[in-house]
Amino acid sequence: MTGVTAGQLVAAVEQMTGLPWPDDGRLDWEVDGLAGHTDVHRHVLPLAAVPSSFLDLADRSWGTRHRAGASRFIDSEVVWWRSGDDAVALVGTPAAVVVLPARWLAEPPAGGGVSPVVADFLSGDGERVLSSVWAVFGTRDPEVLAPLVPALRAVEEATADVELGGLLVSNHSNLEHALDRVRLFAAGTCLCAAYPAHQFYDPAKESGRRHVRVVRTVPNDRQWVPDRVCECLDCGRRFQVEQGEYHYPWWKWTPVAG
Repeated sequence: MTGVTAGQLVAAVEQMTGLPWPDDGRLDWEVDGLAGHTDVHRHVLPLAAVPSSFLDLADRSWGTRHRAGASRFIDSEVVWWRSGDDAVALVGTPAAVVVLPARWLAEPPAGGGVSPVVADFLSGDGERVLSSVWAVFGTRDPEVLAPLVPALRAVEEATADVELGGLLVSNHSNLEHALDRVRLFAAGTCLCAAYPAHQFYDPAKESGRRHVRVVRTVPNDRQWVPDRVCECLDCGRRFQVEQGEYHYPWWKWTPVAG
């Protein structure tokens, strides 16, 4: 398989999680023109090469990036993300994306150790920092956010000089917004208050995370899609969300009266 983009690969993986499992033997399949196979343990999509932006897009799509050593299900170290009850694992050699039950890769709780998200923020590794940035973007889970509150100053210091890149939008601005979400959580403010401050909150994903529900749509002559009116499922606050596109899709959240 050649020429696949990061977006095509993520879309294919989303469909792989719903593929059937064979009773025994091997099941060959094709998703969006990409050929793979399934055995009794895992769905496998071989890759000629990993698209350069796949890791970043995977972090945005599925949140926290994990690591796992070789196991009887995958014979090399992998990075992986949780998608529902499944794990989406990126294998390096030979390159492939593997989908299998997350319980087969998930590590047992550390029992009082440093939170994995905090550890990634403090690592000094740009990829690990960005993985945690997108994890914080996509969650309202106190188990993820609470350990970050006492670590905020240490995270700010540890990430100040880390190279995070970003072609059109500085990833340091995304980092700062993620930390602002932690500050909102620490203050007891509903995290929907973060929506107007950033353009990467996709209403479809926020709805899928059960953070909001789409109440209705409103025509918008300036854009190719109508605005969506979204209601926060935690506090009931409503926003009218305009979607546009320049070099990348963006969403503008504006508070509205109920």
